[in-house]
Amino acid sequence: MSTKDPLVEADAPLCRTPATQQRLVDRRSLLTGGLGALAAGGSVGLAAGEPPRVRPRHAQRPRVVGPSRNPRTKYDPLILKLLKRATFGFSGETYDQAAALGYEGFLEWQLGHLSIDDSELDARLAPYDTLTMTSEQIVATYPNMAGVPVGQLTEAAILRAVYSKRQLFERMVEFWTDHFNIDILDGVCKYLKTADDRDVIRQYAMTSFPELLNASAHSAAMLFYLDNYTNVVGHAQENYARELMELHTLGVDGGYTQADVEEVARCLTGWTFAGPNHPTLDYGTFLFLPGQHDNGAKVVLGTNIPSGGGVNDGLTVLSLLANHPNTAGFISRKLCVRFLGYDPPDDIVETVKDTYLATGGDIKEMLRVILQQPVLTYLSTPKFKRPFHLAVSMLRAADAELTSARFVGAEIQIMGQLPFYWSPPDGYPDKLESWATSVLPRWDFASLFFDSQIPGALVNPTALLNSEGGSAPGEQAAAVDRILTGGALSDDEVTAMQDFYDTAPPPTGSVVRDLFGLGASMPGFQWY
Repeated sequence: MSTKDPLVEADAPLCRTPATQQRLVDRRSLLTGGLGALAAGGSVGLAAGEPPRVRPRHAQRPRVVGPSRNPRTKYDPLILKLLKRATFGFSGETYDQAAALGYEGFLEWQLGHLSIDDSELDARLAPYDTLTMTSEQIVATYPNMAGVPVGQLTEAAILRAVYSKRQLFERMVEFWTDHFNIDILDGVCKYLKTADDRDVIRQYAMTSFPELLNASAHSAAMLFYLDNYTNVVGHAQENYARELMELHTLGVDGGYTQADVEEVARCLTGWTFAGPNHPTLDYGTFLFLPGQHDNGAKVVLGTNIPSGGGVNDGLTVLSLLANHPNTAGFISRKLCVRFLGYDPPDDIVETVKDTYLATGGDIKEMLRVILQQPVLTYLSTPKFKRPFHLAVSMLRAADAELTSARFVGAEIQIMGQLPFYWSPPDGYPDKLESWATSVLPRWDFASLFFDSQIPGALVNPTALLNSEGGSAPGEQAAAVDRILTGGALSDDEVTAMQDFYDTAPPPTGSVVRDLFGLGASMPGFQWY
């Protein structure tokens, strides 16, 4: 278990020997040579290249019938479509579960996440003792050792995404972690973020948005990160009030004014948390200080808030914002972007918004609309995997055994998306242009992983290949395609991979490892 700050450890050369670096150079030469156009998504590179082709949108939606089956694969394309969006990536085990339950059955199973037995993951997480500690217990157990809770929480996020059977829940945890972003390296957030992750994000990720918003507003980590712990009468601190409306609820174009920001800040004066020396409360417990609260009358978004409300001023604001139509629209579009594509159809967004307003922001009900078969089949468009998604999907597809997530985390950090490490309050971006301009670190990760050069990440490419019939002549690339994607790579990609395998010199083991690395570098794997 790491006891150092992983930000420092990420630069350690423990998984980048000179021989490894040379293999990465050789791999880059391969990918930027004859196979470059395929592996980069187009002749001008991934950033400007075309994503995999998809069914065009039609004004009259077609009758829902399944896409034609790829002759190279044994997998149902409708189930694969659901797995691409509702999980962190294809795996043989997850596919078998989904196939046994059917599309709707698997979706409902995932929505009822608390009934899913995740004891195997719990056993993997058992050594991470800080995950179940209060903030006060963390400080008492690891004084001046902030790298311990930071490292454990970060590694746990990777293990959960890879191994949890509650895959849709973990995708929603990632979504809300971005939405209510907190930089774990910001001061005492190193000690407070664990409780926020457990008692706010994970506790309410699949309940309702108003409940989640209320919990976040009372979180010590959020109160510290956005400075509301310094928000007192006569010296209103506006940081949290502004981000509460711009990022958490209404959106930047949500119809609020600077005057509203000032009034919301006044409503939240006196909202803080107990410090380490509080006589009766544990460190990090929400605390309202009546003497530091502005009890004057206020007006927020045209709603009068009478004087003398005390802590209820803030609760009134949270309710007002959570139930505002602009919040419903903002959250609905953001969810659709995450699950359906960068430019989701307006009518679907409106349907999700109506569902939000009709159900009081019920998260599961919104997901039922977004992930229903007609929507996911015909109105979703390819998305570029963000680095965390890319790494986790690779580990899942290869049935990797993680004896430690530390060095996987270091590689994810090199790619730019280590969990909880985003400094601005807007969370890791969900935009193509934010991730598609740097493909070399992604290729490097694939090469390192399948070459067993990432300590703690164990994979056996030869055994994987043989398990899918890859020992037969001319079947190696198709087998890798089935293992990594369930048969989603294009004919051109599979042909190019097979040509590489057939013309590569021995030793065979090295060629197999390179074949997997090449497959995971293809657009068919990089996009989902």
